[in-house]
Amino acid sequence: MDKREKFLQKAKDQVKLQLTRKDLLLIQAIRTLDDLDKAKALLLERLVEWFKLNFPEFSIQNEETFLKALEKMGSKERMDRAGIAELLGEEKAEKTTQLAATSMGAEFDEEDGKIISIFAKRLIEVFHLREEITKYIEKEGGRELRNLSYLTDPVLAARLVSTAGSLQNLAKMPASTVQVIGAEKALFKHLRSGTRPPKHGVIFQSPLISTAPLKERGKISRALATKLAIAAKADYYSHNFIADKLKDDLEKRLKEIRN
Repeated sequence: MDKREKFLQKAKDQVKLQLTRKDLLLIQAIRTLDDLDKAKALLLERLVEWFKLNFPEFSIQNEETFLKALEKMGSKERMDRAGIAELLGEEKAEKTTQLAATSMGAEFDEEDGKIISIFAKRLIEVFHLREEITKYIEKEGGRELRNLSYLTDPVLAARLVSTAGSLQNLAKMPASTVQVIGAEKALFKHLRSGTRPPKHGVIFQSPLISTAPLKERGKISRALATKLAIAAKADYYSHNFIADKLKDDLEKRLKEIRN
């Protein structure tokens, strides 16, 4: 093998190594999760509008239960009362049967109801796919982003890495950037127009911030971002687990903020 071939092989090996980094796989997983959420919401809205032509009075708050009911029914004309009772209970099944009998919706023929049932079934599969990808992120994120995941959770840790572009990028960021990453639009608006600067970006998804009183969120965001910035460095550079100490320090700071 001549020098040129050795150089090319070395370059290929380096590219392969970069492409198999776990943080890049997690970025693809979290972005797929976001795409699924958008697609799920759009398709669910379309299915509801379609089915409401036939049975506008029918309503269930839980999305997955609603889809399972549509899979069994397809249309009010094809409704299997026993199947609905098994899914929703006798009381709800009785009410649904009564509503179907007096519904002002248009009649669907066999093929109309069948396609609704198929649509619902496929959309349930999207829900299940989302669950499987979430499990993957929780497992691999908990392993690859140990410190970040311990301070937040694997999904939010992966989302931080995705927003930064890579674990390396996140590890290089100061705490002030980690705090507002994901809130670039609000930050640019602040710089252009002098509006109030954002107090948090992606890290708002942490219950520590999202469930905190409004007046405390800024301080909690700064405290959490400080620890996350250190955790990212540990995950990228040393791979040492230090998050237990970071979390102890964070909890002490949270007590000070809340008192």
